[in-house]
Amino acid sequence: MSSRTNLVTGATGFSGSHVVGELLKAGEQVIGTDLSRNLENAAHMAIIRDTAFDPQHPNLELIPADLLDPPSLQRLAARKPTRVFHTASLYDYSAPMSRLERINVQGARNLLAAVKDLPLERFVHWSTCGVFGKPYTAADGKRVNVPFTEESPSPRNTPDDATEPTGTHLVNAYSMTKWRQEKMMWAAHRKEGLPLTVIRPAPIYGPGSSYGHGGIILTIANGFLPVIPLDARNYVTTSVHARDVARFACFIADHPEAVGEDYNVVDDSIISYYEFLRYIALLTGRKMVDLPVVDLKTVRYPFIAAAKTWTWLEQTFGVPRVRVFEVQSATYVSSSYWLSNRKSLATGFTYLYPDVREGLKDTVAWFRQAGWLTDRRKLLTA
Repeated sequence: MSSRTNLVTGATGFSGSHVVGELLKAGEQVIGTDLSRNLENAAHMAIIRDTAFDPQHPNLELIPADLLDPPSLQRLAARKPTRVFHTASLYDYSAPMSRLERINVQGARNLLAAVKDLPLERFVHWSTCGVFGKPYTAADGKRVNVPFTEESPSPRNTPDDATEPTGTHLVNAYSMTKWRQEKMMWAAHRKEGLPLTVIRPAPIYGPGSSYGHGGIILTIANGFLPVIPLDARNYVTTSVHARDVARFACFIADHPEAVGEDYNVVDDSIISYYEFLRYIALLTGRKMVDLPVVDLKTVRYPFIAAAKTWTWLEQTFGVPRVRVFEVQSATYVSSSYWLSNRKSLATGFTYLYPDVREGLKDTVAWFRQAGWLTDRRKLLTA
């Protein structure tokens, strides 16, 4: 058993729970922290037990804390963690900028202040591939669709006062706050010696999550996406399984040479939106009809307008909203994201799910077993 103590923020979140699980498998001591309402939610913890870790594991202590409550973070720091895995952020494409700013930026600032005087071996920070901004293709007359690498403009390699990457633009409020959050981490590394490693996952999927890619699976399974523009064949999408994100984070935390480095965490798949969505339809047994004339750019604008209308109905009359039907997520329509994972592979890391098709098979199988594929309530906001 390791003598180190690992602090995992957002320990019952989608990414954080898998980090806790991987650390426990490796015999590590873990302090997992999250909001008390998450730790006390029996249904939520049942999913965690099924997909990630046993909350009663002898090497695990779950302690409630809030990134916006500095005294609760100081209590965590008093436990003298050796390493920090900071997964906690508000990942919500419907949240207002003010709330995203408070949790993602001010919350990270509070955490850094709490651990500032600890002799940490490593601080692994969860960023997002969204900080690279919206990529351009040859059709835009700007940048050809080449993969984003760690050398592409990012919070690490742009001027301190940069508010977005050079040559692209951040597409929504979530990405903007993650940019500011990561900027803060690099400043702490340079000025205060924080032993920082940043990981930038592609969109994460896997058993236990009904948001993001999980929401797309449920949307297709419930027949809410019966058509697809043929033009979707011209756009690339990227993915990474939640277990691979957690495995890489734990793997890279043991490499001293990774201090001060950033890594894209993404599988090997180069797959079009068309093939991705068609494959999910095949796995869930849904028919999907091709639209030969309409292109994604044409779809994007009515999608955003309709999402704004639905958000207004939700806020005004309490009409339940389908999770993926959001204004900020609609901004990704007609974007073609291609990320390079060569730097992560150069460390010697091996992805458990290098092909998204394999990961989707296991994920859909779990959704089916859990009864999610036919439970339309999972599609709606809580």
